[in-house]
Amino acid sequence: MFYRPEYRDDDQDPLQQELNRLYDYGQDLETRILHRSRLNLFHHLMHDLIREAVVRRFDRALDIGCNAGGYSRMLSDFGFREVDGLDIETELIARAVATFASDAPGATRHFRVENAEELQADSRYDFVLCTEVIEHTARPGLVIDNLCRALAPGGIAVVTLPNAFSLPFGKAALKYRLQGRHDDPVFEDHLRYPFWRARGLFAGSGLRLLRTTGTNLVFDATTLRLLHRTPLFVPINRVQFALARHWPLKYVAQFFFMVWQRPV
Repeated sequence: MFYRPEYRDDDQDPLQQELNRLYDYGQDLETRILHRSRLNLFHHLMHDLIREAVVRRFDRALDIGCNAGGYSRMLSDFGFREVDGLDIETELIARAVATFASDAPGATRHFRVENAEELQADSRYDFVLCTEVIEHTARPGLVIDNLCRALAPGGIAVVTLPNAFSLPFGKAALKYRLQGRHDDPVFEDHLRYPFWRARGLFAGSGLRLLRTTGTNLVFDATTLRLLHRTPLFVPINRVQFALARHWPLKYVAQFFFMVWQRPV
């Protein structure tokens, strides 16, 4: 498999070096750690969904907002025979194609430039992934409509959004507002979605919510600077990762994951 969960931050690890290259966050400690936390959670979640036979069909998967293609490769490694990745950024798609595209029978991975709000889903997918995308769109309802249309009956969708109802975002928002800032639209997008609003986006979609989970309870730029190179970092990372996956702490984790199913 391309990916394996890790709770250290090892600059000598070839996988971490590859992730740094793909996602351009080698010098950004906070982004690097938090992205690895989301990758870890997705890896654990997929193992659970497959083991419990929630995910049972592995013909086609769609990765909406695939970025540089890492999640698409993970879906392929989990057994999906055809994976389509799309993203609005031409440079990211070029990177995904160069690194992960494949025409191998039973493990095809294709990437294309496409806006999630204009998705033309001519066929149905057994699995749809949409991670950290909806909060950055002008018409989130349209993205969800497109996602639902692309999902085959009985299919599974994993959708993730930032959770404004979390300690890391709460601290960052307080600092941002005390400084009187209004110059970071990406950060402001994140603050629009506490977990209940993320769930509420799917009201009327016809999808059934199967489970929720989350990741990152405490890490932000300040705590990471204090803990990163100390012996406490790895055990704290492991413990807070485990706690954030479960009720009730998943509702105050920085990133909120939802598993939806389209009824047969």
